[in-house]
Amino acid sequence: METQSFSNHVRVHPVYHYVAVPVSLALVLAGLLNLIFYFSLAAVILFIGMIILHLAIYLARDYAKKNQDRIIRTESRLRYFELTGKRLKEIESHLAIGQLLALRFASDEEFVELIQDPETRKKKPEVIKHQIIQWNADWMR
Repeated sequence: METQSFSNHVRVHPVYHYVAVPVSLALVLAGLLNLIFYFSLAAVILFIGMIILHLAIYLARDYAKKNQDRIIRTESRLRYFELTGKRLKEIESHLAIGQLLALRFASDEEFVELIQDPETRKKKPEVIKHQIIQWNADWMR
């Protein structure tokens, strides 16, 4: 398995990204064209159905990502406590979820250093990821 880094850490789910989303968007477009050119009650119902299908596909992924974010937040709290013996609650309230998610890639030494650095709170998640020297791979996301 290849070493994970900033350049290859984004995960693509082929069925979702290359099949489900494009097909659902194409169906919404087809439903819209059908509605425009062959306006009828059936066309309206079909269009609404296609929008609902697309929203369902989007929301399924969105809920999964939110759940992963909650799990990563919990893992970060445990990791910080194991490394320092202190709770993360006070520092965590000053970090955006994206910043905390970016910090999960840092090695243990960098994690504590970066999370306690007040400058980290001002940085975007991408900048934090670029700052990490020893990358702690996360193949599950």
